[in-house]
Amino acid sequence: MITIRYSLTPEDLAELEAERRGGPFLRILRIPTGALIGLTGLFLTSQAVFFFPWNHWIGNPLIAALGIFLLWMGLEYPGLRWLSRRFFDPSAESELQIYEGGIVCSSRGKTQYLRQLPKRGFRENARFFFVRASDVILAIPKHAVTPEQEKQLRELVQPEAVRPAPQSSTRGDAIECSFFLTQDELNEASASRHRSFLERWINTKYGRAFGRAFCGFSALAVFGLPAFIGKSWAQEFRNEPGLTVGLAGFGLFYLFAAAGCPGLKALNRLDLQRRIRISDAGVEVTRGTKTSTYQWKRFFSYHETPTLFVLRTQVLVRFWTVPKRSLQTGDEEKLRAILDHKLPRQ
Repeated sequence: MITIRYSLTPEDLAELEAERRGGPFLRILRIPTGALIGLTGLFLTSQAVFFFPWNHWIGNPLIAALGIFLLWMGLEYPGLRWLSRRFFDPSAESELQIYEGGIVCSSRGKTQYLRQLPKRGFRENARFFFVRASDVILAIPKHAVTPEQEKQLRELVQPEAVRPAPQSSTRGDAIECSFFLTQDELNEASASRHRSFLERWINTKYGRAFGRAFCGFSALAVFGLPAFIGKSWAQEFRNEPGLTVGLAGFGLFYLFAAAGCPGLKALNRLDLQRRIRISDAGVEVTRGTKTSTYQWKRFFSYHETPTLFVLRTQVLVRFWTVPKRSLQTGDEEKLRAILDHKLPRQ
């Protein structure tokens, strides 16, 4: 994993604008294309305002709005840059944590996770590296990257087809542990995730009581809906079977939640012994007789508590817990070093 901090200078912004507009061919092609789109928008707007009958008061404004949008698009979005800079400062300092399979981007106090797309590669010019992640392209100025970081960056964003295959670690290089997870440790791992105020409140005594009461009233409302409209469930099923089954499913779900989700904790299978092997190649998890192997790109981040290491996958509701009590002498420092190298720490 590498960490890159940078701020875009006015020269960088001018270079990015020139990159966005493309070469001479694209600039010439943009003129007739923009004119065609703009004239189409002007035609739609004039037709909706002056010629189409106003029998339907919703249709004409919608067509006129579409025409105005096309006209704005044909003029290359005037005012959009000013508006975006009012809400987003492109010269603000940014921090990128790039690791295999993902990128954590932090700027202006906000952090977001982006999935890296190595199969779609990356490109560069004289001033920037362009890294594709999720649905955005990140522009990293070269003046903010050291030679060592540039080497690591090329290795991380290299397409998987040409990336050297990872060498399997020997047993001596891997961290292995075996344990039975307790409910207290599972609760501690769940609570270690960064939660919003609403998530923290809903897990309090009063929040759980409010949630169960809300689900109970919702279940009563769903099951009493046919009687409220003067029909029975049998009549509704004969008239609208699909809708009735879906409505009954919602009612049963609310009833299950109001009862406190009985039996849900049994899915955690705390009665099964867990064996976890962590190496440079990935994480191997054995629970009972089932063994699963995960590459590092499947993980999002890791968190450490006084008694646990918690590895979070890209499916944020799923995580793997390693109690420190299960580690041998010296393995705790080795495991922390592996995790710091592979994943961002939260």
